Amino acid sequence: MIIAGVGSGCGKTTAVCGILYGLQKRGWKAAAWKSGPDYIDPMFHKKVCGTGGNLDLFFSGRDRVCALLSEQAQQSDIAVIEGAMGYYDGIGMTEEASCFALAEATGTPVVLTVNPRGMGNSVCALLQGFLHFKKESRIKGILFNQITARQYERLRPAIEDMGLQAVGYFPVQREFTLESRHLGLVTAAEVDGFDTMLEKLYETIAHTIDWEGLLQLSEKTWPVKFKDSPGFPGDLCADRPGTAMAEEAPETDREAVTIGIARDEAFGFLYEDNLRYLEKRGCQLVFFSPLRDRELPAMDGMILCGGYPELYLPELSENKKMRLAVREKIMSGLPCIAECGGFLYLQKSMTDTVNRTYDMTGVFPGQVFRRQRLERFGYINCTVEEGHLFGREQMKFRAHEFHYYDCDSRGSALMAEKASGEEKWMTGIVNQNLYAGFPHIYFYGNEQFAEGFLERAARYRDKHRVPSVNKEDKSGIDMK
Repeated sequence: MIIAGVGSGCGKTTAVCGILYGLQKRGWKAAAWKSGPDYIDPMFHKKVCGTGGNLDLFFSGRDRVCALLSEQAQQSDIAVIEGAMGYYDGIGMTEEASCFALAEATGTPVVLTVNPRGMGNSVCALLQGFLHFKKESRIKGILFNQITARQYERLRPAIEDMGLQAVGYFPVQREFTLESRHLGLVTAAEVDGFDTMLEKLYETIAHTIDWEGLLQLSEKTWPVKFKDSPGFPGDLCADRPGTAMAEEAPETDREAVTIGIARDEAFGFLYEDNLRYLEKRGCQLVFFSPLRDRELPAMDGMILCGGYPELYLPELSENKKMRLAVREKIMSGLPCIAECGGFLYLQKSMTDTVNRTYDMTGVFPGQVFRRQRLERFGYINCTVEEGHLFGREQMKFRAHEFHYYDCDSRGSALMAEKASGEEKWMTGIVNQNLYAGFPHIYFYGNEQFAEGFLERAARYRDKHRVPSVNKEDKSGIDMK
């Protein structure tokens, strides 16, 4: 089932976390996803039920989204998808890539979350609008947030008169509050006592949610249909730019490469599906912390993902050994993907909100600073205009941008265009071994990008391979 909302801020993430936890307490194995490109909500899902991922029709297209959903849902009893923004909110003033489009593509029933604060009978008019905005809305149930038992009993008959199922409510409570930050919520790892909060939340909703009703709604889902697919990746028809056709996909049994991935409090915005993609390609994944580690592990390629480096500038700057190690590796030709926060880490310096400046790696000469408002937001189409990105000229790929921080060394290798077509700009730095820029990349929707990176990693591995030593000759020189 999809738990959607009438808009942002209506309590979807709290509702999903509470329901995932409650399902597990009742003996059900749940799997969770987020509709769209959001990084933070899947972190909460994973912390609650052990799984978290994204289903994004802009990045991947219908067949790939349905295949990913089907593959992972088979390992659970119930699949729960959290919607993004308002139910019908897509690209521009359309439903493209919206939660509604996802429900339609996957055939999933929808529970609409509503916070009726400040409304009486008007909530019924609101729901009638959502129910009949499209001929088949797929809305089957209503979940109320922040109301009393008395309010719920007054609203339930009106909901049932619409032919909808009232599946319960979240009472007014302050014990479970997810704080916001400039890129959305704080991350799950930063919430102190999260497990205790979950238990208290469940105690609150154990008797206010119609658990059997939720299960009945989810059982009405018919099997997800998509192009026949024996495995991932490279097995589906390319319905998005940058997606490899099945016959073009590289062999999956090639010798493994080792990919080093930055992951700590400062760098955590990484699609779990990207990790799964790499693992399916036979990659060995090693993780390191730019905050705490003093040296890099052995690797053939590096991913510096996005996150909140601006919150840890003193620690990142003080770790000089790591800054120098990252710089040295990239300057020596180690293939690297550096997205958003990772891109900023490669600049010369970052300035915080009180105008203190801290040294970063210095791969690029730029200075990083915070803007007063959101600098970029939303889906974009990218085309390589200068250079060869991982050996490919004029590669096209889809991405997502969302950042408040900016720098004076953005680069100009990519032509980025809003998915709505409203705006274009130049950004990014690329070469045969490097992608660095603000746009975030989703591998399952951009396989030419991902495979280009892995091919360069394989070349790096072969070039820097330590010669094998046979038993007779310990010199490392092949005497044959």
